[in-house]
Amino acid sequence: MIAKTRFLPLLLAGCAAGWLWADAGTHWNGGRTVPVHKLAPCDANGDKVSVQDRLPAPISQVKTCGQCHEVAAMRGGSHFRTGLDTNDAPPTVNFEPWFLVNGTNGPVTALSLCGLPGTKSPAEIGMTAWQWTKAFGRTFPGGGIGSDPRAMDEVGGEKSRWFVTGPLEVNCLACHQQTAYDSSEWARQVLRENFRGAATAASGFGDVGGMNERLDDAWDPFISENKDDHLFRVPENVKYDLSKFDSRGRCTFAVGKPKNERCLACHAVTEKGMASHEIQGDVHLQRGMKCVDCHHNGIDHRMKTKSCASCHLEPKGAGPRPVHAGFPTVHFEKLSCTVCHSGVTAGGGLAQVRTARANRIGIYGRAQWATDVPYIVEPVFARCGDGVIRPCRMAWTAPGADPVWWPFAHDVRPARQARGARPVKCADCHTADSSFFFGKIVPVYPDGSRGEPVCQSKFLGADSIYHRFFGMVFMFRPLFKVVLWTVFGILCLFAAAAAAVALRRLCGQIAEGTLDFIWGAFRFVLDAVMVASIAYLAVSGVVGWLCGGMTWWWIVLHMVAGGALAASLALLAFFRQHVRTERTLPAVVWAVWVLFAAGTVFTAVMPMMTVFGMEGQHFLLWSHRCVALTFTVLSGLLCLVTFLRRK
Repeated sequence: MIAKTRFLPLLLAGCAAGWLWADAGTHWNGGRTVPVHKLAPCDANGDKVSVQDRLPAPISQVKTCGQCHEVAAMRGGSHFRTGLDTNDAPPTVNFEPWFLVNGTNGPVTALSLCGLPGTKSPAEIGMTAWQWTKAFGRTFPGGGIGSDPRAMDEVGGEKSRWFVTGPLEVNCLACHQQTAYDSSEWARQVLRENFRGAATAASGFGDVGGMNERLDDAWDPFISENKDDHLFRVPENVKYDLSKFDSRGRCTFAVGKPKNERCLACHAVTEKGMASHEIQGDVHLQRGMKCVDCHHNGIDHRMKTKSCASCHLEPKGAGPRPVHAGFPTVHFEKLSCTVCHSGVTAGGGLAQVRTARANRIGIYGRAQWATDVPYIVEPVFARCGDGVIRPCRMAWTAPGADPVWWPFAHDVRPARQARGARPVKCADCHTADSSFFFGKIVPVYPDGSRGEPVCQSKFLGADSIYHRFFGMVFMFRPLFKVVLWTVFGILCLFAAAAAAVALRRLCGQIAEGTLDFIWGAFRFVLDAVMVASIAYLAVSGVVGWLCGGMTWWWIVLHMVAGGALAASLALLAFFRQHVRTERTLPAVVWAVWVLFAAGTVFTAVMPMMTVFGMEGQHFLLWSHRCVALTFTVLSGLLCLVTFLRRK
C-alpha cells in the first residue's frame, strides 16, 4: 500500500504534463485581449541579444517570433512568394509587376516572380536573387527570394553579396507593428545593404549605422569593424535604445492585426498632381473598415480576398445591397464590379497614376525618392483570362514593346460616383464616341517620348463599327422608350375594346364572316414585317436564352426587330380590330392575342426604366421570355389556322 502511494504524485504529475502538452497546440485560451508581447529578442543564431554589448547583433524577427509562432508555416505566404518553388501556385489574376528602372529615364524592365504575361523573370535578364532583393526590398517584407536557401547558394562576387549582407529575413513588424514603424527607414537600410539590421532600425528598437554597400565582396562580417577606415567603409552596426529594454533585456513588441497604414505603405496609389487633401480614399476605409476585413489569411499567410458579392449580393452579406435599377443583367455577367466602382483618378477618367512599388511614393527623407518612371495610366478596360472585363493599370517599358497591364480593385468609390450614376447614366459608356470604348491612350515611354495613340477598344476586344453603331442606337433610347410606352398604351386600349366587343359577341352570339388575311400590298407588307420580326425575335431570344448568345449584333438586331414588331402590332391592331371582332370565337382569340402582344411590349420596355433592382430585372427577364414565347406560339398557330382555312 505504501509503495502504491509513492507513485501517486508521479501519476498525477504525468497526467498534468499530458494535459498541458495536449493543450499546447494553440496559443489562445479564450481571452478577449491581445497578449503583451514582452520578451527577450534573439539574433540570427537564436541567442538572446545583449543590447548593452559594444557591438550587439541585430534582432532576428524569425528567431524572435519563432519562439512562439510557427514561422516555417508562413514561408509560403502570399507576400513571400519566392518564384523558386515548383509547387508555389501562380496567381489567378495578374498582379502588379516589379519595374526595374535603369537610371532616371530608363530603360525599364518589367519583372515578375510568378510568370505575369508580358514580364520577365529575374533570371531571364541575368539578375540574381541578391540583386532583386536589393532593388525591390524597399517594398518587400523580406523572406522568400530574400532568404531562400537556394538563393543563398548563388555564386559569389559582385552579383551576389549574401556573405556580406546576410539574408533579408521575413520582417514580421512591417505588417504587424501597431505604432512608430518607419517604412522609409526600412527602404534606406535595404539600399545600404544593411539587410540584417533593417528591421531593427525600422521598428525603432535602435539606430543602425554603417553601410555594407561600401564594403568589398571579400569582407568578413565576423570581423565587425574596419580597422583601416572608421568613416566611410563601415559595416552595419546597431546601437540599441536602452529605454525600450528592461533589466532582463526584454522589450515590448506592440503587434496586432495589420493596420491600414501598414498595407498602404506598399500598396498606395495616387493620381499624379492630386493634392493630399483632395484624395478621398476607399469608401470602405472612410466608413471605418480595415484592409484585413476583406484581405485576410491564416497562419500560412496565404491571402484570401472576399469578393464584392460576398458582402453586397449574397443573402448573409453585411454590406448594403445594390439596386442597379434599369441595368440589364448582361452587365453583371461581362463586367466586374470594379469597372464602375473603382479607381483613384478624379471622376474615373484616364490619367497618370503613381504606385508605391513602381514609383517609390511614400518613402520620405532628404533625398527625393519618388519618380514618374514608369509612366502608369488608369483606367484601361481589358478582358482578363476569365472573360470578364476589369479596369487595369498600364505601363510601357520601351518604344515598340507591348504594354504591361494588371487589374486593380481600389479605391472603391461610393455609388453616387460610380460609372453609370446619375445624371449621365447609360451615356457614361454607350455613346458613339464613348471613352469607355474609344478613349485614346497615348503611350509614354521611360525617356519621356510619346507613341501613337492607341484606341482603348483594342484591349476590350471591341469591334469599332459594332460599338459605334451600338452607341448611336442609344441616342434614340429615350425616344424608343416613349414609342414603346405609347404602343403599350394603344395596345391596352385595343385590348380593352376587343375584350368589350368579345363579351358583347359572346352575349349576342352574333356570327359574321371573316375577312381575308391578306389585304392587298400594304397588308402583305405589314404581315411580312410582323412575321419576320417575330421569327427573328424568337430565334435570337431562344439562342440567347439557351446558349448565352444575346450579345453583339444579335442584341442590336433584336432591338431593331423589337421596334419593327411594336410598330406593326400598333398598325395591325388599328386596321384589323373591326375585322377580328365580327364573330364570337375570333373576337375572343383576338383579345387574348392582343393581351399577350401588350404583355410582350410591356416586359420589353419596363426593364429600361429605373424602377426595379437586380431581383426585379431577373423577374422581368423571365417574364419577357415566357410572355414573348407564348405570344410567338399563339401567333404561329393563328397563321397556321388562317393558312389552312384559305386552302
